[in-house]
Amino acid sequence: MAAWLSQPLQLDGSRDFECDPLTAEQCAWYMERWHFWYIADYVFAQPTVYFFLSAIGIFIIGHVLSSYVLGYRKFRGPPIWQKSIAAVRYLSYRGFHVKAIRWNSATVGILLLGFAGTVFFFCMELAPGVYYWSSGLYGNSPALATRSGWMATACMPFIFATATKTSWITLVTGVSYERLQVFHRWISYAFFILALLHTFPFIVFHIRSHDMEYHFSSNLLFYWTGIVALIFQAWLTFMSHSTIRNLGYEFFKLTHFFAVIVFMITFFWHCDWTLTSWNYFVATAAIYVPCYLYPWLRTCFEYGTSQRAQIFVEDNGFTRIVVPAKFDWTPGQHCFLRFTSFGLAQAISAHPFTICSSPSINPNEPSELVFYIRHQRGFTAKLYQHALEQPGVSVPVLVDGPYGGINVQRYNESDHLLVIAGGSGAGWCLPFIERFIRHTSSSLSTDTGHGLTLTDDKEALPMHHTPTQAAGPLSLRVILATRDIASRVWFLRAVSDLLSKYPTAANSSSHIRVQVYLTGSAAEEADLSHSHHPVSSKGSTSSADKIDVPVKGADLSVPGKEFEGRPTLPLIIREEAARAGMGEVLNVFVCGPTTMQNDVRNAVAGENLGILRGRRNGGVYLHSEHFSWA
Repeated sequence: MAAWLSQPLQLDGSRDFECDPLTAEQCAWYMERWHFWYIADYVFAQPTVYFFLSAIGIFIIGHVLSSYVLGYRKFRGPPIWQKSIAAVRYLSYRGFHVKAIRWNSATVGILLLGFAGTVFFFCMELAPGVYYWSSGLYGNSPALATRSGWMATACMPFIFATATKTSWITLVTGVSYERLQVFHRWISYAFFILALLHTFPFIVFHIRSHDMEYHFSSNLLFYWTGIVALIFQAWLTFMSHSTIRNLGYEFFKLTHFFAVIVFMITFFWHCDWTLTSWNYFVATAAIYVPCYLYPWLRTCFEYGTSQRAQIFVEDNGFTRIVVPAKFDWTPGQHCFLRFTSFGLAQAISAHPFTICSSPSINPNEPSELVFYIRHQRGFTAKLYQHALEQPGVSVPVLVDGPYGGINVQRYNESDHLLVIAGGSGAGWCLPFIERFIRHTSSSLSTDTGHGLTLTDDKEALPMHHTPTQAAGPLSLRVILATRDIASRVWFLRAVSDLLSKYPTAANSSSHIRVQVYLTGSAAEEADLSHSHHPVSSKGSTSSADKIDVPVKGADLSVPGKEFEGRPTLPLIIREEAARAGMGEVLNVFVCGPTTMQNDVRNAVAGENLGILRGRRNGGVYLHSEHFSWA
């Protein structure tokens, strides 16, 4: 075999070599496409790359069609197009919940994609048939090990492509980086399993040949770099599970980066320039390095390193962080904040927080990033304590973002909005409410003849536009479920402040309905003598309904009602979908615990199934925001 390696490589990937040790029949069999070691990188690694690129290509086509070809509000499309969209959305939303471990599965569409990957890898690995050479005539690399090694190497660039906050895949598909995390984990699992399938055949082969000790001593670098790489790969794979990661995020992040560095060095050493293995390291660097450097460069040169944040503690115990900003963002987006005055561990670790404010539409007024955080353990507890001891304290911070968020085009195409939140998702609702108030207020101001008015999207609306003609949603229904009475009061005050912030808010409030569902101790503490049970909520809320906000010295109210008990989310979604007229679109946005997420996504999937079966017309779109997506 060593002599064969010295033979020149041909353009087709084969080599001219002499088959002296083999018979003509043996040589012909060995040089077949699925058996020939010298073209294994082309036969097994390249199809793996093509498989991943094909999956990405499907999302690119969908993104282009939905955003640039058929993505206009005025074009709802023929029934076949609406049913096609409903089918895709059903696969994108339908999921399963395992109550015993409080775990939501991936959606059916993602599970099918994972199943396709599983079939692909098993077929590529097992279908060629031969797993071990019948003798040492064909070399010391078992066929099974060769195939799995090259497929594992081909996975590497895509693991790093789905690991970064700024991602090339996000750029071409429109899929936000946090939603790529599931693929980052799954490709990592495939990478690790293939690495095991690459390792164990060598052990079995040399044990059978009774030369294990000889090969370990004569190929010390090859074997030991592989073992070290496998150990650190196992750490990266298993210690990244959310159960372990949540025990200490800072520790996880530091050890994860350290393990990645050690793994890449030892894996590169282990590959030892074999055939085209170097190409995959070059591709990985070309994909990852720009995406890793870009956020740092943006923070330093666009946002600046002298930013300071003010920290407060709200009445309901939320930690409020306020940071001046010179950029725009959309509801649901988040930023990574790096606090440099809380020790080295925090200075090198950035934490994602959802933005709970809207950018200023007045060029003379500066925008502010506002974050509301319910402290848990670790850093958020330290931040809360610091704000408690020094209210309004100013601390240095580095801002990276914004990331994620809603699809603005989908928002503008919608006719009705349903925003659902649970617990600490109360702050997440506020930008949706403010955006809607801005839109309806500016539309009403335009209708009164005050010339051109800038909407929330900075688009000028002519004087003759009416609220129903302006692009954007016509109604908003907000559902908040909380077991904290202080959060209930805080949320209602915040909504009341938003309504009083705009001169035409009194008129636009007739299109807003806020429903607060109090559970546990909150229902016992609040006076809900006027409330209704959530099951009988249909038709119980109208524009005349008001929630009195308990504020001393002021008479504030919010349009809506309060209820005792958990909201029946499938019923509420069914009501809103039925309320939407013929051909109208309902957008559902949700942020809450896993059970709430599961109820909402399956209810929306059910509505799309109804569209697919021809029971209704229009569309129902879902955007989910998880408390923890990594």
